Amino acid sequence: MTEKKKEELYQKQRDNIERLFFHGLEEVSPEKIIRSSVMMDEDVITICGRSYAMPEERRVWVFGSGKAAGRMALELENILGRNIYDGIVICPYGLKTDTRRIQQFEASHPVPDLNSLTATYEMVDVASDVGDTDLVIYVISGGSSSLLCMPDESLEFDEVRSLYRHLLQCGAPIGEVNRIRKSISQVKGGRLRSRFGNAAVALLAVSDVPGNDPADIGSGPLVHDPVSPEDALALLRTYDLDRKIPKSIIRFLEKGGAPAENRPSFDTHINVVGSAEKVAESIRKEAESMGYNAFLNNDFLTGEARQVAKTIAELSVDVLARDRPVAKPAALVFYGETTVTVKGSGKGGRNQELALCAAMALEGQHCITLLSGGTDGKDGETNAAGAIATGQTALDARKNDINPETFLENNDSWNFFRKTDGLLITGVTGNNLMDIQIVLVEK
Repeated sequence: MTEKKKEELYQKQRDNIERLFFHGLEEVSPEKIIRSSVMMDEDVITICGRSYAMPEERRVWVFGSGKAAGRMALELENILGRNIYDGIVICPYGLKTDTRRIQQFEASHPVPDLNSLTATYEMVDVASDVGDTDLVIYVISGGSSSLLCMPDESLEFDEVRSLYRHLLQCGAPIGEVNRIRKSISQVKGGRLRSRFGNAAVALLAVSDVPGNDPADIGSGPLVHDPVSPEDALALLRTYDLDRKIPKSIIRFLEKGGAPAENRPSFDTHINVVGSAEKVAESIRKEAESMGYNAFLNNDFLTGEARQVAKTIAELSVDVLARDRPVAKPAALVFYGETTVTVKGSGKGGRNQELALCAAMALEGQHCITLLSGGTDGKDGETNAAGAIATGQTALDARKNDINPETFLENNDSWNFFRKTDGLLITGVTGNNLMDIQIVLVEK
């Protein structure tokens, strides 16, 4: 294959792989999710198959938190209009929408700031006005753990922020990270639910966690899931955090943590309405319509990004060399949430680190292009959603005196792909359904 044809092929793959990624995002947009879940017919609101009669005295409240909460709230206003009495949603900066009846607050992600704290206190205050005959619709998506933040009053907020920073870098899976967060919170692990009293509550959740357990999504503010201080301390020791985080948090847990709560008997209708599986399935169908033989990996990808990258690369090479599990031209689709144990001082995120490791594993394997991207459009604390790597990426980098191993060792994947023109820039999407990996393998 001539260099010109190789260049044309990689450009075609890049165009196609980006098309597939954006197609998946569009198919599970917050607006589509709400339109398929909520209907209003005269004096009845139907939410995911359950109907709620709307007598004159019943008020509808909308609360929420997370990256998709603003867009979900706006679509609820479009559907329910004046039937909405009031409410509050908390969104990351830049994702607030123009709702008229639902108040919106912006706060920080992935580490909470004072706006996270004050907005949560405001939500709790407004929730106290909800009546027993009212209906509460709560929309939640990834990012809620940082945005909805109300730690035990005995803890200093700056110390809690320090805990969050260490949790982001320790390499723990999201379920265990959220269990630690729940152990010090007044609203996580179901503690927010009691603030709505005996009102009927419908939870609409967009999942960004493996298994789609509602107790894990956004640390489950409406799902009863208490974490004992002993369990939290054990997790902190597992990831060597007990010697790194503020001692006041350790002392708080050693003294018994927050008071235990009994399982509530409130009426809560829990619905997971968006997930990475739905994104991946829509990408698979679109790939087939484009002429690819599509393979969808139906297991959540978890674990260290570097190891997951090697697994994906091995499967991709198997397609290239042996036409299995599908024949070329092939599109392989994966979803999940990997972790990165940060040891260097560089800049990047789990998707960029996965792509960098894949670039090294695929080095010299022509006709393969990989995309790893976060559906929220933000990978780590960078401006990229992820990165795109090919069988040529590492080879070309070395020719320009850019050593992939050096960047990987320093957890500096963002700078590697900035230098090699591999960053996937989407802008913040206002959604969050875990990460997607797509691989295209040509004949």
